[in-house]
Amino acid sequence: MSFFIDMKILTNIKFVQTAGIAQILTAFLDFVKNNKSNALEVVAVNVKNSLKPGYRKSREGNVSVVSIKTKIPGIQNVLAKSKTLKDVKKKYAGVIEAYRKAIRKEKPDLVLLNGTYYLPWCLFLASKMESVPVVLHYHGVLTVETRHWLPKYRKLFKKMEQSFDSKDVFYIFPSKITKNTVEQKIYGHKIKRFAVVPNPVPMYFFDNTAYGNKINIGIVSRWDSIKNVDFCRTLAEYNKRRGGEFVINLITDLKEGCRLYKKLSKIMKIHPVVKNDKLVDFYKNMGVVISPSHFETYGNVAKEALASGIPAVVNYNMGVSETFEKLGLREWVIDFKSPSKVYKKIKDTIGNKVRDEVREKIKVSYSPQKIFTRIIDVLESAYLSRGVVVR
Repeated sequence: MSFFIDMKILTNIKFVQTAGIAQILTAFLDFVKNNKSNALEVVAVNVKNSLKPGYRKSREGNVSVVSIKTKIPGIQNVLAKSKTLKDVKKKYAGVIEAYRKAIRKEKPDLVLLNGTYYLPWCLFLASKMESVPVVLHYHGVLTVETRHWLPKYRKLFKKMEQSFDSKDVFYIFPSKITKNTVEQKIYGHKIKRFAVVPNPVPMYFFDNTAYGNKINIGIVSRWDSIKNVDFCRTLAEYNKRRGGEFVINLITDLKEGCRLYKKLSKIMKIHPVVKNDKLVDFYKNMGVVISPSHFETYGNVAKEALASGIPAVVNYNMGVSETFEKLGLREWVIDFKSPSKVYKKIKDTIGNKVRDEVREKIKVSYSPQKIFTRIIDVLESAYLSRGVVVR
């Protein structure tokens, strides 16, 4: 389609270096800014925790960033004091009202929700109250990502995620795995209005010249249960028992100086979090990158590594595994239950180069230009076809 109708979109944003959602949305905003010929206007709303209310707006071309200061109660504390989702809603009334204020001021044609956590949920409720159409970009399946929380909290999180289930909402899924998981484990029915659009890979990763390192294993991950961080430690311990054949390099947000950091640093190299474009230097010094997550709606790291020329091994239940299949890299999609089997796969894979034709296919099919144009097409279709099934 790509006709770029005159449309104003309001969306939520959080500027966090370790968050894939923030990286993708920031790249999307840059794409919109750099394509000034289209009639699309985007307003990104960043809600910040503060006791002193405030509303500030900056604009660059057809992209605006609105910073709203308001009190944001801690989610764990809120859940601890809540019996029902209505109780949670009451405690976030101030945040919901802040989003409503932004909607009333900006008058968007469409609200794009990024993620399913409590802040997107607050924006969702505000959008319903202001009668603005909603598209939910399904980054993260809340119920799955919080399965390590206490039972009471998990129940409330599931109710929160189930409240996104509406015939009036259009859904963008990064993978079929995500769509199937939401249908089967969360909503309990087929979703009619949706599009499956994989995440893009920034073009700067294609400029890398891989060194073919046969020692370094790379991992880039938040220190979170859903990321299967226990496997990282298990693999490092297994590697140590094998005489330290490899060096495991982990970029993570784990705080330096804490007890776990000190313990892990004895069996692996821990690196601080860096901006996404700085990962180019990290990847080029690796022989293989692994992504052991229990579940991910996608998994950007693995595809970034491939674009850099570095092989990557991913868990089968990650959305990016579908991309690996399309690229003819099925042998690099495995089950991460057995450290010994993963270790063997690493030995077979480390130091290999990603074929030039694979990198070229990634560049053509998953560039920001290709993917973000597709997302804009979907947003336009969702807006124009409210109530109509679009795929």
